[in-house]
Amino acid sequence: MSKAYDIVVVGGGSNSLTAAAYMAKAGKRVLVLEKNSRCGGGVVSVEVAPGFIHDTHATGLMTCMVNPALSKDELGLKSRFGLEFKEWDAAFTTLFDDGSVLATAQDVDRTAQSIAKFSTRDAESYRELARRCVKLGPLLNAGAATPPMPFSRFMGLLDGNEIGSELAAGLFNSAYDVICRYFESTEVRLHYLKWIGEAMENPESNGTGVLVYNLLALVHGSGPYAVVGGSQRLSDSLVKCIEHHGGTVRTQAEVVKLQISGGRARGVVLKDGETIAAKDAVLACIHPWNLKQFIPEIDERVATDARATKLSNHGAVNQQISLSREPIFIGGNPDILRNSMVVEYMPRGDFLGMRKIYDGYRYGEIPYGHFNPLSIINSFIDKTRVPTPDQCALYLYHFAPMHLKDGGIDAWDERRQEYGNLVWDAFKKYTINIDESCIKGRLIETPLDHHRHSGSMMQGDIFGIGTAGGQILGRRPTPALANYRVPNIGGLYLTGPFMHPGGTVTMGGRPTAMVMYQDMGIDLSVGFEI
Repeated sequence: MSKAYDIVVVGGGSNSLTAAAYMAKAGKRVLVLEKNSRCGGGVVSVEVAPGFIHDTHATGLMTCMVNPALSKDELGLKSRFGLEFKEWDAAFTTLFDDGSVLATAQDVDRTAQSIAKFSTRDAESYRELARRCVKLGPLLNAGAATPPMPFSRFMGLLDGNEIGSELAAGLFNSAYDVICRYFESTEVRLHYLKWIGEAMENPESNGTGVLVYNLLALVHGSGPYAVVGGSQRLSDSLVKCIEHHGGTVRTQAEVVKLQISGGRARGVVLKDGETIAAKDAVLACIHPWNLKQFIPEIDERVATDARATKLSNHGAVNQQISLSREPIFIGGNPDILRNSMVVEYMPRGDFLGMRKIYDGYRYGEIPYGHFNPLSIINSFIDKTRVPTPDQCALYLYHFAPMHLKDGGIDAWDERRQEYGNLVWDAFKKYTINIDESCIKGRLIETPLDHHRHSGSMMQGDIFGIGTAGGQILGRRPTPALANYRVPNIGGLYLTGPFMHPGGTVTMGGRPTAMVMYQDMGIDLSVGFEI
């Protein structure tokens, strides 16, 4: 048996690193074990062509910015470990094929003014809805950074006021229902339905309605950001924090089993046979589908329910393309497009087509004729990502089936280039100066590549598990596991995108660490600004 640590952490993604940093800050001897050659999980960067820094997954950040880990700098990532951000003016903009633009900016009135170009009625409806959502912001933000309350208690908290009751109804209705209730314009509906699709769910699925309220509260309460120098810097700052407080981080160290005896987690076993003891606890990022594999001793009912969790509606194909020049877009709105974190590209009248493709993803269908890419170009505001200011580090993204109709997920190796080219061709139509001669480097990654990269992205689900169907709050991933503990196994804690709050980059290890502090008798004020 090798040297014992107080806390052994399985996985070096952003959630695991965040929890590990809080535990190290409390004086615990922490060891982080990551199977890949570097930490970060989905918060990583690559150099696709010399001097071009691209984020392969997490690249536009919003949800984590309201977490006290960053908003109050509880871990010193900004003040001590060099983490810097650049802020975008607008979060989400749609460029239609006729050159018209609809932008959701931080400011409610500016957003309404953009909507008014398509419908004055919708602009007023938006002002009313957005301002009510902003009032929910403190509740939703605090809830995302702390352990989830029981689902029934949360529902009771919403009862008794109009917007709370409406939010509660959104837990059962679809985003399509909510959006069509408030907006009459096809363009406005397209804009917000596509944004809801970024939660990797069909906007017409029941339970997605709540995402509308959460999204508007977030975008008007915080704003969108990029990490200066690439998202990898966020992961690296967490590693620095852990090591500063005496912790250890090991890469290329794959855990294959947890050691359980006497009803308690005692350590881990690595792929090469090495065993490492954990004095106080094991903190593990293990997908719900794989709990039985790593923990044979787990209660059968708990494991069965965890295996029954549902994945998201669709996955994605991500492209990182290093370009010799910045794109010039169609239409006459360069300032808006250059200052928007996300730009969606959509045919203005393709409402029915956009609705249908979400069903097609479930059946493994490629959306021929209905490609509507998304781009994030952080090099517009962060010139450290490119060799010279006139060049471009393009993040080009499109939804995709996780399993293809012919060949399943394994068929993606054969279809990678075809799908990537279809997305690239669709993107070029919205520019006036981009073609193949601009490309200096290109990386295309499919759901199969995502599955291979991280055990959290099972079957290519970049959100871990779906957010619809009740898999949120005190039901994520299941009611039995939602408090980050595993029933009947002491000293074992869970973290990851499949735990609350889930999905995007959230610094979600913070609530896990809060539970661990409480169980270990550590005063919360040691690590958190309460």
